Amino acid sequence: MSYGELLSQARKRQGMTQEDVSIEINYSRESVAKYETGTRKMPKDVYPKISQSVDDPQFYFESWENTTGYVSIPFFNGEYIDQHPSSMHYLVSEETEEALRHLSAIRWSKPALARSESEREEMKKALLEVLDAAASMINLVACICKEYKFSMREIFQIWRGSLKIRKFNK
Repeated sequence: MSYGELLSQARKRQGMTQEDVSIEINYSRESVAKYETGTRKMPKDVYPKISQSVDDPQFYFESWENTTGYVSIPFFNGEYIDQHPSSMHYLVSEETEEALRHLSAIRWSKPALARSESEREEMKKALLEVLDAAASMINLVACICKEYKFSMREIFQIWRGSLKIRKFNK
């Protein structure tokens, strides 16, 4: 699905019009309409503005790759996913336990260059498990934001501020 189609769906989920989005990003309503239909290519610098203006958790996940590059967390919406917060909490618990089991099996004192090929493969498996756990956690945040009608953008802004206060980043 194109970024414009994702935008259209997210905008409608949030009860926004094309005019609402156009005011937020300081572009014309006609431009937003053309972005949504794909008749005009959206400038890359507009992607983050649109993501912030629409503030739709599902859209954040679906547009993350377009907005920030390849590294992204997928939105969990497969047929085996129940997006109720209690179900997502269970998934987080399971994925986190699996990741911790893999991480505990690694001999951390051994330098990377001294590792055998099988040890390197075990490290990759551990990384994939950590990514599963991280993705499930971020998806839980999205589910709770949706359920409680919290702004995911505001939650992330508060969180980023707390990281600075705790000196986790600059």
